[in-house]
Amino acid sequence: MWSTNLFFVLLTYFHLNLLYVVVSSVDAPFIHIPGNGFISGTYLKMFRTQNIKAYLGIRYAHAARFSPPDVELPPWKGIFNATSFAPSCWQAPQAASESPQLDKVLEIISGGMSSEASERKYDENCLNLNVFVPDGLPEVDGYAVIVWIHSGNFSAGSPYDIEPFQMVFKQKVIVVTFSYRLNIFGFFSTDDGEAQGNYGLMDQSAALYWVKKNINYFGGDENRITLMGHDAGAVSAALHMTSGEWSKGAFHKVIIMSGNPLTYVRMPHEYNADLDRIAIIFGCARRPTSMLVQCLRRVDPKIITENLPLVNWGPIVDYGLSNTSYPFIENQPEILFRNGAFHNVPVIIGITDMEEVLTIFKDYISSELTADDLSNFFNDMAMGDIQKTTGSNEWCMNFPLIADAIAFMYSGQTSDEKLTVNTNVINAHTEKFYITPIQMFIDILSKHQTIYTYNFKFRSPSLIVDLPSWVGVPKYFDQIFVWGIPYMNNVVEWKSTDKKIADIVMTLWANFAKTSNPTKSNVYIKWNTVEPPKYSVLLIDENFNSEYLSNNHRVMFWNNLYPKLLQFASECCNSTISAATYPITPTIFLYISMLFICIQI
Repeated sequence: MWSTNLFFVLLTYFHLNLLYVVVSSVDAPFIHIPGNGFISGTYLKMFRTQNIKAYLGIRYAHAARFSPPDVELPPWKGIFNATSFAPSCWQAPQAASESPQLDKVLEIISGGMSSEASERKYDENCLNLNVFVPDGLPEVDGYAVIVWIHSGNFSAGSPYDIEPFQMVFKQKVIVVTFSYRLNIFGFFSTDDGEAQGNYGLMDQSAALYWVKKNINYFGGDENRITLMGHDAGAVSAALHMTSGEWSKGAFHKVIIMSGNPLTYVRMPHEYNADLDRIAIIFGCARRPTSMLVQCLRRVDPKIITENLPLVNWGPIVDYGLSNTSYPFIENQPEILFRNGAFHNVPVIIGITDMEEVLTIFKDYISSELTADDLSNFFNDMAMGDIQKTTGSNEWCMNFPLIADAIAFMYSGQTSDEKLTVNTNVINAHTEKFYITPIQMFIDILSKHQTIYTYNFKFRSPSLIVDLPSWVGVPKYFDQIFVWGIPYMNNVVEWKSTDKKIADIVMTLWANFAKTSNPTKSNVYIKWNTVEPPKYSVLLIDENFNSEYLSNNHRVMFWNNLYPKLLQFASECCNSTISAATYPITPTIFLYISMLFICIQI
């Protein structure tokens, strides 16, 4: 029985012009997982002397469509061949991002795998994970473990969007990547409980518990599991902190990269219009929803994927939607965190200094916006926030109050801060949607736990040759250094500084996974924990200095004054008195005075 699994052929292929050899042979280690059986792994080798062990495509759960995952799996027959990736979860083929710079970085991060996206295989029964293990004997207690949740806005992505080889090889930690159900398969929900939703998050929880239960057989330490995610993966990681019984005890630290931990989670009824469109497209009865669910379960997943309308799929508040399983998200994340309803673990949280710059500017990255463009940007931001607050899409005459306040905060410039319109736009977006919620998150958690925060500002000359000088570090560019990519390929002409930054960042992240202290060993960086009121932030660049969020008066505006101005303007809109004749009260004078005081701080 064993002989059929002991001899395989050598598989050799190129990743970005670097010889990368995958070897399955008699030397490949076997792992016995009680209750499941034996699995055979493979060696990943580089430069002949560098190698790690990999166990790929391991089933961690089974899931019927629009149902929670089932973690009770039957034993394998014979030895499970874990030497290749399993098919990805169903998703629409990724289109170009409209940014050649971003597409290039994504390809580099994945080790060239993204260029083969058109050749990828997809399967609905896709709940598989991959375990990357250092070669050699682990520490007495086992290797620390990093469980990675991929990005992709809950509608796309794959566990092999990143290449973890160097993190595993250099830092001697286990990295686990996994697939979870995406888009309609992972987040379909009806307001009446026929479909609970959040199945993708439940899959993530099932993967975490598989790791907790079995990682010791791979030489891992089940008591040192770090949950790490980027973008949608970062939001997921934060949601696991508030998931109640779902992920309780399954992880011990969290790293949140480029994601808003207090992001607004949609309510089930917000998908009603989308479900109307979906029912029409697939010829299903819309009511009762039990018939809609049954109808969609019969449609081939490929047909669903190819014909699905554009929907903003993602997590929902699912409290009260199921009588058979716990809710995954009982309330909005900010409320849960403020109420203390979260798993209290150490956290690293941070961003790049221009997260969405390539998305916001797209094809206009080399163009200079005008003052009118800036005004329109602030007007749209103000109107959107008022409509969210009032719950109405009707025109509000008081939105100029909000737009003018934003413009005021981003028009005052000191002599050493000659900001362009472009940088004002991206600074406003970054500070409102990333830095401000991070500060609110820190305010809540720092009372209970150790928090470290960073701002990734290393503008690698190897990566930004095609970007204007005003562009800082966009989203995803930091992952180049988290995963040690400058040691992985030679398509980019990496500088010694790139490798130095990669070494430091990998060490900081691995130290945190091992000890909860990112500067514990092998790195000479001072990284203070975050404590109000100063909010120390590590600047990751050539110098690794610190700054304080409290010095940024614009963040103070977004966090303290802006919600009050927004509430005031919204109340005016809901008043029966016309906005044009609304009386000026002492309250508005107070808010205007606060605005001028804020700008002076």
